[in-house]
Amino acid sequence: MAENPSYGGPPQPYPPGQQGYLPPQGGYPPPQQGGYPPPQGGYPPPQQGGYPPPQGGYPPPQQGGYPPPQQGGYGAPPGGPPPQQWMAAPQAAAGCPPGLEYLTQVDQLLVHQKVELLEAFTGFETNNKYEVKNTLGQKVYFAVEDNDCCTRQCCGPCRSFDMKIMDNSQREIVHLERPLRCASCWTPCCQQQMTVSSPPGTVIGHVEQTWDLFLPKFNILNENHEVVL
Repeated sequence: MAENPSYGGPPQPYPPGQQGYLPPQGGYPPPQQGGYPPPQGGYPPPQQGGYPPPQGGYPPPQQGGYPPPQQGGYGAPPGGPPPQQWMAAPQAAAGCPPGLEYLTQVDQLLVHQKVELLEAFTGFETNNKYEVKNTLGQKVYFAVEDNDCCTRQCCGPCRSFDMKIMDNSQREIVHLERPLRCASCWTPCCQQQMTVSSPPGTVIGHVEQTWDLFLPKFNILNENHEVVL
């Protein structure tokens, strides 16, 4: 059997190591001849004559000044509701009390009560305010209730009051006067009634409630207490 040279036999010696470390290289290369390049000659000299002269200032204002503000105050801020507009005043009609000529131009009126924050949050009764508008949303009249605090708190919706209806110039057009009356069907002799004056101090009609067991009904009377509607 032939002998396997990988096993048995005398061990082979290791190769001899190198004699010391390799000598170092010759160092960094010498600097370029002449050194670093010289710096540039600096910033260029300023232009002849210096800086240009300043302009003549702001232009003069336009003749007549700023444009006048729009009627009714400043416009609404961006994103807010548009400002409310008043209905244009029509020409005065013959035989019509001053201020009521608006009614000759409309066939329907909308009455919106303004919300009072004090009354909404605390329940404390305040004088009611109303906006009277046409079908286009334009304000025609503004109405405000006038009475005392004790009457509002103690008598509730049956209280007496004076109602002033004014136009866009804050001129009182119609005056309504309602005395303290009952609103129950069990008191037929003490039903609601109201006196209408236009201009204030001149009675032009009345509104009177008629007794009914189920529904409130009213009659419209002229200044002579004659039923017209």
